[in-house]
Amino acid sequence: MMKKLQFMICLLGLLGLGACSDYLEKESSDEVIVKTVSDYSELLLGAGYPSPTKAIYNTLYLLDDDFMLNDNNFNDETDNAGAVGVFPFFTWQPDMWERQEVDKSSYDETYSPTYERIMGVNAVLDGIDEATGDVEERDRVKAEALALRGYYYFMLVNLYGEPYNYNKKALGVPLKLTADMETNGKARSTVEEVYGQIVKDLTESSALFEKYTKRRGSFRINLPTVNILLSRVYLHMELWKEAIAAATKAIEHGNLLTNYVNLPESAICIANYSYSEVEWVYGNGNTPSRLNTVLVSSDLREKFDANPNDTRRLLWFDANWNITKKRLSYPSGTPRMPTNSIRMSEAYLNRAEALVQDNQIGLAWDDLEHLRENRYRDYDEAEITDAVALLEAIREERRLELCYDEVRWFDLRRYGMPAISHRYKARSSANWQTYVLTEKDPLYTLPIPNEVMDENPGLQQNESAKQPLRQGK
Repeated sequence: MMKKLQFMICLLGLLGLGACSDYLEKESSDEVIVKTVSDYSELLLGAGYPSPTKAIYNTLYLLDDDFMLNDNNFNDETDNAGAVGVFPFFTWQPDMWERQEVDKSSYDETYSPTYERIMGVNAVLDGIDEATGDVEERDRVKAEALALRGYYYFMLVNLYGEPYNYNKKALGVPLKLTADMETNGKARSTVEEVYGQIVKDLTESSALFEKYTKRRGSFRINLPTVNILLSRVYLHMELWKEAIAAATKAIEHGNLLTNYVNLPESAICIANYSYSEVEWVYGNGNTPSRLNTVLVSSDLREKFDANPNDTRRLLWFDANWNITKKRLSYPSGTPRMPTNSIRMSEAYLNRAEALVQDNQIGLAWDDLEHLRENRYRDYDEAEITDAVALLEAIREERRLELCYDEVRWFDLRRYGMPAISHRYKARSSANWQTYVLTEKDPLYTLPIPNEVMDENPGLQQNESAKQPLRQGK
C-alpha cells in the first residue's frame, strides 16, 4: 500500500511539471520512491507551487472595476479576438466557462487547475512527516505545503462560495485533505468550514516557520507571507483582533517597505526580490493587458492622477496605461519566471483596516501614513481622526496599492457586493453597450463549470449558473 502511495505521489509530480526526474530513487523497474525531505521539496515546487508558465486566475482581473476594454486596435472588418475572448467574464455571463468564443488557451476554468495543485500539496503533506532528512528542512517543507493549501482554498472559496461576512453557512467548495485522486461524490463543505481549514493550515504553517530563522527568495513562501495571507483571511471573517495580530507578526518578521520616492522613474516595480518589501514571488498572473485587450479603468486612472505626487503612476504603468511595468512581460519564446508578489505593504493596509474596525484610530492612521510616506513625494497630510473617513481612505489606498494583485474582486465581495458596470464592444464602429453587475448580484459567486459538475454528481450548482444571459444596454 505504501509503495503504491509513493508511486502515486511521484506520478503527481510528473503530471504537474515534470518535477520527479533525476532526484528520485528508482526502487524497481516500475516504481519510483519519494522518501527524502529533498524529494518532497522538489515535488512541492513542481506540483504544488503556482506554475510560472500557466496562469490559473487570469479571469479574476476581468470581473472587477479596475479594467476597461481597450478599443485602440479595433477595426470594422472583424470582431477583435481579444474582446471576444474576454466577453463571458467581462460581462459576467452565467455560462462563462462554457462559451465557445472563449480562447481556452488564455482563459481556462479555474476550478480544476486549483484542485490539481491542491492534490500535489496534499501528496507532500501525506508523506512529509515520514521523510528522511534534516528536521528543520522537513518542517519548512511542511510549512510551505500548509500555506499553499490555505492559499488555494482561499482562492476557491472566494470564487465559488458566497462571501463569508454575507452568508458563511452557504456552500463553499469540497475539502480535499489527502492526495487520493477520487473526487466523485465529494460534496461541498460550507464557506465557514472551508475558512476554518484555511485558518488551521495557515496557523500551523506560521508556527512551524517561526521556529527557524526567516528565509526570503527562491520563489518559496516564508513566515511574513503566511501571516499576510492569514491577516487577509481574518479581514474577510471580520475578526479584527486576529487580523491585527497576524499583520503585526508579518511586520515584525518582514522587510522594510520600499521607498518609491527614492526610485528613479525608469525603475520597473515588478514582482522582484530586489525590492525590500517583496516577500514572495509566485505564479503567473498573466493579465489581459498583455494582449492589449484591456487597460486600467478610467475610475482607477482618475484616482492615481488625483495626486501628482503619487509615484506609482509612472513606476507601475506605461504611457498607455498598460500594467507591464508592475508585472514583468516576457518576449515570446523566453523562459518565464513568476510574476505575482505578496508585499509588506499589504500587511500595513490589512492592519490599518482592522485597527479602524477595532476603534484604534490613531494606530490605524500611523500605518496608513507610513505607507503613504513611502509612495508620495512631499507627503504632508493632516491626520484623519474620523473613523468612517479613515476607513474610506484606507480602502481607497488599498485599491491603489494592491491593484491587479488578486485582491480587488474579493474586496468588493466583502465590502457588500456593490453594483459595478463595464462597457463592451468588439468593433470600432459598434456602439458601446453597458453591462451591469447589480448590488449583491448572484454572479458575485461564480458558477461551477459544467464539466466539473458532470464529473462529480455530489456537487450542487450555484444560483449564478441559473441566471439569464446578460444583455447590454
